[in-house]
Amino acid sequence: MTTILDLFASQLSMGGHRSALRSKRAGRWTTTTWDEWNRKSRAVAAALIQAGVNPGDRVAILSNTREEWVVADMAVLMAGAVSVPIYPTLTAEETAFILENSGAVAVFVENPQHFEKLTTRVASSVVARLRCIVVFDCQSLRDIPHHEAQRSLTCFEVAQLVETPSSVLADFVSTGETLLDDATNAAALDDRIKACKPDALASIVYTAGAVGRPKGVMLTHDNFCFEIRSARETLEVSGRDEQLVFLPLAHIMGKVLYVMHLEIGGTITFAENMLRAIDNAAEVNPTFFGSVPRVFEKFYAVAEKKAKEEGRVKERLYRWAIDVGHRMARVRRKGQTPSLPLLAEHRYADRLVLSKLRDRFGTRLRFAISGGAPLAAELGEWFDAIGITVLEGYGLTETTGSSNINRPYRLKYGTVGPPLNGVENKIAADGEILLRGANVMKGYWLDDDATEEVVDDDGWLHSGDIGFVDADGMLKITDRKKDLIITAAGKNIAPQNIENLLRQSPWVSHCIVVGDKRKFLGALVTLNEKTVGRWAAENGRPVDVDVLSRDPEVRAMIQVDVDSVNHRLARFETIKRFAILPKDFSVAGGELTPTGKVKRNVIAKHYADAIDKLYENGSDNDSMSD
Repeated sequence: MTTILDLFASQLSMGGHRSALRSKRAGRWTTTTWDEWNRKSRAVAAALIQAGVNPGDRVAILSNTREEWVVADMAVLMAGAVSVPIYPTLTAEETAFILENSGAVAVFVENPQHFEKLTTRVASSVVARLRCIVVFDCQSLRDIPHHEAQRSLTCFEVAQLVETPSSVLADFVSTGETLLDDATNAAALDDRIKACKPDALASIVYTAGAVGRPKGVMLTHDNFCFEIRSARETLEVSGRDEQLVFLPLAHIMGKVLYVMHLEIGGTITFAENMLRAIDNAAEVNPTFFGSVPRVFEKFYAVAEKKAKEEGRVKERLYRWAIDVGHRMARVRRKGQTPSLPLLAEHRYADRLVLSKLRDRFGTRLRFAISGGAPLAAELGEWFDAIGITVLEGYGLTETTGSSNINRPYRLKYGTVGPPLNGVENKIAADGEILLRGANVMKGYWLDDDATEEVVDDDGWLHSGDIGFVDADGMLKITDRKKDLIITAAGKNIAPQNIENLLRQSPWVSHCIVVGDKRKFLGALVTLNEKTVGRWAAENGRPVDVDVLSRDPEVRAMIQVDVDSVNHRLARFETIKRFAILPKDFSVAGGELTPTGKVKRNVIAKHYADAIDKLYENGSDNDSMSD
């Protein structure tokens, strides 16, 4: 039985001079060693203790993914406290709810804008309870812009009005280092670290809240240690690996992938941001990374569109190379030896096309992990064809991340693989997936009733997802229990499978399949602003999504892709009508969670008129276009 702090200490004992963290600063990649990480986190922990943070207190981190995030997270644990990650994209109201519900006593924020939101737009009663606010990316608090209503005051002075001591991280570290020069303070910090137990809370991670208020998932040190050890055994990673991290660390997948390095060693490299992640991969050559399907979908869509734009000869070369890649990948997945003609074909296909696509992710990539949403089997197979192994996994915040994942040596696209070592799967009578293992949460924060609803007396977590275990022992997810569409004809349809296929169109950003209690299925589609905008510029159209959503030629292009998807589906699953919406779904608009998952109930409400219009004078014999 160990804790996250024990794992961190073990890495220090194996050589604190080794590379631990890597970030790009002023255009150059810089390295932080394990010793330097330890020094900074200890200093921050000492300053938190001086600020009045007690064992068991909750400390929030409101920031995008960056090196300072993990320094702060480790410091919170060293102080004996519990970290509470918060997505920086949340509204002030949502942020206030998490701060108030968790009872957070201190907050780390990324930059002046987040500081401003916290101190001027979150209820003053919530901010007043904070013992300190620390800003990562700021030279001076007096550089922070002030809110319109406080035009005569800096945000630093606003914070003082609500009696909240505030500091920039560099000053907070300096304060802590001075404190640790005193042997008494250093001993007090060591006592906090030693007092940490495996069953103590390490983090309260709030669910994305696709329906209703988010719930705080209580995860212990033991939950994390079990999860990362099982993941390490499954993925066969070691201290020689370098991971590129760009997922939000407020998402359980991102946090588990960071914590896993405390078990394996190696280096965590932080991408500049999500948009720059692929470019950064080509620069740093990671050996693996974790992502959501949307990143893979966008890469595929751009590759397909570029191939079409380069002329008939180059497109035919691209199609031939991808076909060769598919044939080689299928042979290898079956454990067979490729024939000499296929080897020769593949050598040329790889040199001319496949390697150029693959090298966008660097030259050392062993595999990528996909989670957070379903990955279309065809998309996984396409990446396999170009020489990139994508391991789809499945899990919940309530299972500390993954419960199932494909293995590099045991891979089946279209499934989420077998369970992790020590995790059990069971399918309930209604098809719901049940999960059990030492990674199952301690419960929901301050909500015993909700905990009892999802974890039964035998320890099985009721996932809310529908699926089955196939003949190879691989778990296949078919849909969310509450998202199943039941048509007027009584057909049960999983919309996510259809949506995954439609999102592979280069013109489509998001789509939602509708049709519950209706005679046929319809879809709401949003445009990919980048690809459609480029097409518009090349064809003399106004680069305006609202205008393009009504353009007959744009509709015809999407219709081609809808027809292509329909040919692969059973008749009752086909999309008979679709509407192109005038703008994309967004977090700010309330249609997406911070991790990019669609909020179906919100979209159904926002676009109720558009949905109703799909079914005006319609029947299941209608054409596929409206």
